[in-house]
Amino acid sequence: MSPPRARLLILLLALGVSSGACQESPDSPLRDALELLRVEGRIERQIVLGTVRGLLSRKPPRPDWSPRQHEGGELIRGAGDTPILVLRGTAHAMGVQQGALLRDEIQGLLRYVRQFVGPRELPDALARAKELFAPALPPAYRDELRGLAAGSGIDYDELLLAQSFTDLYRGFACTCVAAPLGDAGTGLARNLDFPGFGYLARYSIVVVRQPEGGRRTVSIGWPGLIGVLSGQSEQLALAVMVVHDAEGASAGLPFQLVFRRVLEEADDVTQAHALLSELPRTVTNNLMVVDRAGGAAAFELGREEVVRRDPPAHRWLVSTNHFVSGDLAEARASFSFLNSRGRLKKARECRPSDGAYALADLQQALRESDNAATQQSMVFLPRTGEVYVSLPDKPPAAKGTLVRLDPRTLWGE
Repeated sequence: MSPPRARLLILLLALGVSSGACQESPDSPLRDALELLRVEGRIERQIVLGTVRGLLSRKPPRPDWSPRQHEGGELIRGAGDTPILVLRGTAHAMGVQQGALLRDEIQGLLRYVRQFVGPRELPDALARAKELFAPALPPAYRDELRGLAAGSGIDYDELLLAQSFTDLYRGFACTCVAAPLGDAGTGLARNLDFPGFGYLARYSIVVVRQPEGGRRTVSIGWPGLIGVLSGQSEQLALAVMVVHDAEGASAGLPFQLVFRRVLEEADDVTQAHALLSELPRTVTNNLMVVDRAGGAAAFELGREEVVRRDPPAHRWLVSTNHFVSGDLAEARASFSFLNSRGRLKKARECRPSDGAYALADLQQALRESDNAATQQSMVFLPRTGEVYVSLPDKPPAAKGTLVRLDPRTLWGE
């Protein structure tokens, strides 16, 4: 049996354990725990079915990353031939620029979303996104999304689903490590893992936003997204790790856009904490944040509270896809939890014992904690403005070489 098929069989077996263990119980805490296992089993089955659909479908076309311009925006190639989309101006103008420059590539991402959701569920997903998230969009993000629809010629509702897809469909398996790197400041290393169907690795892109009167940001994402899963401003960097709970998404601002707002408004870890505590949460997540001054924290974003987890004495801070602090700490028998716990252990064990951390140590932690669905790997350095990325044509990205992107290209200096 080939390794990919073996991994799929192991996953299916694990799903049978997590989804079949749920039986009714009069004890409320136990019933809640079993309900979470049931939810995770459904998520894991959906990921498996989606992955099978991806294996059986035709490979996606290669995106066209040839340099081009539209109004104030441009698509360029950075170090390692990395595609970099530079957007400038008002919110609406940046939306139009992205839509016009990446029209075909956005269609590619939407084909991925449709394939993951499935044709039967797609109408319901579109309706849920519109009901839960459209009312919460602030004017600037709504204007940018409208510009994106105008520039690309793609339906607004379908673009809205792309922004909130990660709120409705939970399944990430990400790893983050923060550590001080001497004069370079605190670095944030990150693997983003999710079933890609051949699309997510191939369509990865760096997006630079230089808004009119606003803070410049860099994010690693995909065509058609206006939110942030992994990104850096000139003040701080952040990256999200999905945490499952038994509830579905609540009404509010999609978490990709919440984290973009943190990137655009917070100056340091403390301000990020205040903003995260203020904004309503649609789902549960972990968020790693490091700032220009050297601060670092892992935030556990529960339904009712935000718990800040500061670095231990050795300053090697690790977070994956489950809560570990206080009343939020959890332990369960699902594949998702066991996989998250295993990656947390591996990344912690990569810490050099002498405490003299280097970029290579962060990259090694990413390599040791990756999996077959690692679509993107990266390291952010807010103090120097540097960003390192590994965006290969197919996963696992952590096995690739981290390419340094020129800060002058990213920050327009």
